[in-house]
Amino acid sequence: MLITAARHRRHVTPETLRNSGKTCRAYNLDVINIGAGAASGDDWAAWFAVEEVEPQTWLVGEPGHVNCFLVEGRERAVLVDTGLGLADVSLPAAALTDRPVLAVNTHSHSDHRGGNWRFAEVAAHPLAAEALTRPVEPGYLAGYLSVAREQLAAYDRAREADDRFFHLFTSATRPRPLPGDADQWAVPAGPAPRALADGERIGLGGRDLTVLHTPGHSPDSLCLLDERAGLLFAGDTLITGDFWAHTPDTEIEVFAATLRKLADQLAGQLSAIYPAHTLRYRARPGFLTAAADAFEAIVDGTSVGTPGTDLLLRPALRHEFGEFTVLRPGKP
Repeated sequence: MLITAARHRRHVTPETLRNSGKTCRAYNLDVINIGAGAASGDDWAAWFAVEEVEPQTWLVGEPGHVNCFLVEGRERAVLVDTGLGLADVSLPAAALTDRPVLAVNTHSHSDHRGGNWRFAEVAAHPLAAEALTRPVEPGYLAGYLSVAREQLAAYDRAREADDRFFHLFTSATRPRPLPGDADQWAVPAGPAPRALADGERIGLGGRDLTVLHTPGHSPDSLCLLDERAGLLFAGDTLITGDFWAHTPDTEIEVFAATLRKLADQLAGQLSAIYPAHTLRYRARPGFLTAAADAFEAIVDGTSVGTPGTDLLLRPALRHEFGEFTVLRPGKP
C-alpha cells in the first residue's frame, strides 16, 4: 500500500536530529567554504528548510528558490539537485544521512547545480556535462541576488497579512534572509558527472530510482522515479507555478511530447510529484496529465496566451491554466 506524504511530513532542525540520535557527518571538508556564513555547522537551518515528506525522503529546500530532495536507501542516498550554492547543501544532507551521497542534477541550469562542487560523486544526463564542469558566470549570480532581494522584500510585506488572515506559510516555506556574505557568492566548476542513461536504475539498497530522460525544458532534463513508493522527482519538467518554456533551450513541441509520454507511462502509478520550484513542493498525481493537456493546447493553438512578463519582468506570453502558467516567448 502506498503511504501518502501527509502522514510523514515532519519539519527537521539540527536540534531534532540531535534528539533523535542521528549521526551528523560532514562531506568534502578540504574544499573552500564559499557561502558558508549562513549555514555552517548546526546553523544550516538559517538558510535550508528540511522536512521529512515520505519515509526516508526529505525536502532540503531553499524556500522561494529551489527544492532539493534527499532520498535514502540502506546503502547510499541521492540528493536530487544541489540548489543555488549560496550555502553548503552538504551540511543538511550529512545531518540527515550517514550513507554516501550521490548528487544527481535534473538538468544543468545554474540554480540546480550550485552545490555540486561539495560532493565527490555527481551524476547527470550526458548533455549536462559541459555546463556542470564550468563555473557559473558572476553576472548571472549578481542578477539573481537582485531578484532574490526583491522577493524577500515582497515576502516581508506579505508575512503580516498571512500571519493574521491566511496562515499559508509554514516552517518549510517561509523564505529565509540571504546569507550575510551573499555578495561574495561564487559557484566553482563541479566534478565531471557520471553519465545517466534513460531507464537506468540507481540502486540505493532496498530502494531504486529510475532515470527518465525528459527533454523539453532543456535538452538535458531528467526525472527520477521511485517506482515502489510512486514518487516522481520532477526537476523543472513539472512546476506548480510558472513553467519556463520561453528560454532559448526550451523546445515546446518536444516538451509537449515528453509530458504526454510521461503521463501515459506513469498513469495510475504515482502517489506524489515533487517539483524543484515554488513553495508548493508537492503536487497530486493528476498534475502530470493536466500539464500534458496544457502543453498540447499551446502547440495546437487552442491556448493563445496573453501578453505579460516573467519573474525577471521580461516580456512573455502567459498561458494560464487552473494550477499553473506556461510562459512562451513574448514580443519586446
